[in-house]
Amino acid sequence: MKKSLCYKFLIFSLFIFSTALISCKNTSETKLVYTESDTIKKSVKEKEKDITWTQEIEPKRLTEKITRSSMKLGSDVAYTKDLFKISNTNKAPVYPELSDFGSLDTRNLKSSVKDKLNNFCKSLSTENHSGADSYFSRKYIFNYVFFVNELESEWKNNFGKEYPREVKEEKTEESGIFTKWTFGEPFIGSEIMQIPVRFYATCGIIDITVYLNSSGNNEIYQITIDRWKKV
Repeated sequence: MKKSLCYKFLIFSLFIFSTALISCKNTSETKLVYTESDTIKKSVKEKEKDITWTQEIEPKRLTEKITRSSMKLGSDVAYTKDLFKISNTNKAPVYPELSDFGSLDTRNLKSSVKDKLNNFCKSLSTENHSGADSYFSRKYIFNYVFFVNELESEWKNNFGKEYPREVKEEKTEESGIFTKWTFGEPFIGSEIMQIPVRFYATCGIIDITVYLNSSGNNEIYQITIDRWKKV
């Protein structure tokens, strides 16, 4: 009986000892985790002390509703509708362009030169090009002859139709060799002006370049045919 009691007491003592040992081990591990976490927090706080933070320049900027009326050009200048109209007028104008021809910006072309070139195109479009040669420099009149000869001889090759020798008397869309023409952006040098012209006919388009003297009477001294386009 005594042996049995001693044996039970021994088992009970071992159980208590084992429980205490495990408890101590867990307590030690918990304390170790806490110690490591505390070390990381301390390290972060030390890093924060070394960082220099700047203040926001405009802390409310992203939350504000920006409108045209709220925009400021100066300390006392509001961006009003009238001011918007004025600022719009300072923008450079955009001129249209034609495919395979270029810009239609003719601001640099004097009105006198434009009128002379327009009258030349009218004469060129009449039957037998009546009066067109008068706009050419007498010194270079042979260039005019070469141009007219090329225009008439290459018409059928490029448009597939005979050159219109006779021009209708009625003023219709098809009256004249050309129905209309337009000028392109000129090149103006100290001695010469180079002006592209696009002629429209009922059967196609002809692009030419007219060369004029920059001084004197702005006489034409050369014309080249640059492009034929059948329509």
